[in-house]
Amino acid sequence: MTNREFEIFAERSRGQLLATARRYVRSDHVAEDVVQDALLKLFVMRDRLDSYRSVDALAIVVVKHMSLNVLRGSSRHPSVELNERTIKEPTSDDNAFSELIEIIDTLPAKQQLILRLKHIEGMEVEDIASVTQISSDAIYQNLSRARRAILQKFKTKSDE
Repeated sequence: MTNREFEIFAERSRGQLLATARRYVRSDHVAEDVVQDALLKLFVMRDRLDSYRSVDALAIVVVKHMSLNVLRGSSRHPSVELNERTIKEPTSDDNAFSELIEIIDTLPAKQQLILRLKHIEGMEVEDIASVTQISSDAIYQNLSRARRAILQKFKTKSDE
């Protein structure tokens, strides 16, 4: 991919990449940083981008992973911005969601990726298959295993 082709790609996909990053990091400023870093990473490897089936899908996966890395880093060094939402009492929904995220984080990496692409990104199985280079049957199988594992861990927690 030439420099000009990359510029066109970056301009065309920037909005979608920002939306993806915002879904994870929940901050416009941090999302902007994530997208900038992702585009820089893709620019560095621009000579190899033509070998990918979908550069757009690759860019989304890169943004997703970089967003998750930012979230992991911020959990090690938490900062809290006080506003009406953070001051309210936690609800059982908040606790259940936190438990769900913790359980998902314990799944094997492939199951985590497929589960997040399907249910958080809203991608179709065929798109996930093309991005991950895994067959559709394997995608369905991993989704099923991940869901069963989550259900089992929730049942175990409720029995405690």
